[in-house]
Amino acid sequence: MTATATRAPEFFTCTCDAKSKPHLAPVQRVLVVGAPEVDPARVHEALWDIRYDLSLFYGPDVVMVVTYQGEETGTVAAARGWAAANGVAEERRGSEIVSASLVFIDPANRPGWHERRPSTSPAYLYDAA
Repeated sequence: MTATATRAPEFFTCTCDAKSKPHLAPVQRVLVVGAPEVDPARVHEALWDIRYDLSLFYGPDVVMVVTYQGEETGTVAAARGWAAANGVAEERRGSEIVSASLVFIDPANRPGWHERRPSTSPAYLYDAA
């Protein structure tokens, strides 16, 4: 595995059942962005859910990193707090591939289906309140 002092590694040793022996898999970076005011419990629940799903797919040794960008809003603060409390790495968004995006928005600002931009990774919209 390769890493710098400020970035998590790009790969981890996966122990899933897809192959007969451990193999390299990409670190699962989850981008968390959103509303300046958010219920931290909603952010925590979403992160627990995605961590659980990743462990089912990649095995219990999956490496998850919480990434964020822009202002350190209530959403980002809640995500960084969850990461610190649960031994998950967190870092500002870099050039690495993001596995999924968790977007917390005010319910009044929820976009219509036709307004969503296509993405190379899954994006999950959550109401902030």
